[in-house]
Amino acid sequence: MMKESLAKNGLMLGAFAVVTTALIALTFFGTQDKIEQQKQQKLLSVLNEVVPSEFHDNALYANCTEVNAPELGNKKAHKIYRATLNGQPSALVLEATAPDGYSGDIDIVVGVKVDAHVGGNTQGGSSTDSLDGESENLNITALALSELAELDSTPQSPSEQDENSSDISAPNTNRISMRVLGVRVIEHKETPGLGDKIELAVSNWITTFSDKPFSPDNLAPWQVKKDGGEFDQFTGATITPRAVVRAVREALLYAQANQSALFNAPNTCAITDSVETIDAINVNEAQPHSVEEL
Repeated sequence: MMKESLAKNGLMLGAFAVVTTALIALTFFGTQDKIEQQKQQKLLSVLNEVVPSEFHDNALYANCTEVNAPELGNKKAHKIYRATLNGQPSALVLEATAPDGYSGDIDIVVGVKVDAHVGGNTQGGSSTDSLDGESENLNITALALSELAELDSTPQSPSEQDENSSDISAPNTNRISMRVLGVRVIEHKETPGLGDKIELAVSNWITTFSDKPFSPDNLAPWQVKKDGGEFDQFTGATITPRAVVRAVREALLYAQANQSALFNAPNTCAITDSVETIDAINVNEAQPHSVEEL
């Protein structure tokens, strides 16, 4: 009798597990397209926020190259979107990661106005172009590497209240300055009420990067105020803004050193029907949504 009861309960439990697994699988596959569409919607919104329409007349999402550059925060692939205006290079949008956030990686995008005379093929290079070993490769130059070596690389304390400073020596270079168009946080796991002030929906701190000039000759301002720079830190949360400022700074150094090669690199962005549909919807919207509203 007891064996029969155990067998019956086991069968019921097994059947329940099978049904539950099937429902989860159906839900996943049934919503996969919608999730992908929402990601594309977020991407299009972000691109339009960090590079406003007056700075480009091409479809940003359809013109990008993918790089594996540790200077952008880690070894994973990051996309670099290329804006053109009247057929000339106008701006770059760099995906980057701040690996030293208080609660882990902070993914950001950085929009920057580039030198109008960088030249290159504004549609991206041909498939025979190589990102490795060419004279204009995407490896950061020796000069830029020496600059990055001067930047703070001291590990942060696990405490959010840690405020160790990072000294920056201004490199002796003669390259032209760039201008930041905008920065947005794409994904993070920072503490609500403290580090989450990097979100536009929580505070306007992230907009302090907009319209900032950037020159490798003067890196000192590109720190939080506690470290002698221009950017505010948060009360009780210095690690988070410090990590974001550092990530933006190094992304700008990378863009400065490689802008010509980035515009000449092969186009690796695929255009899908769903993206074209979403973009058409965006064009008809009166006001763009912020990243956090999506």
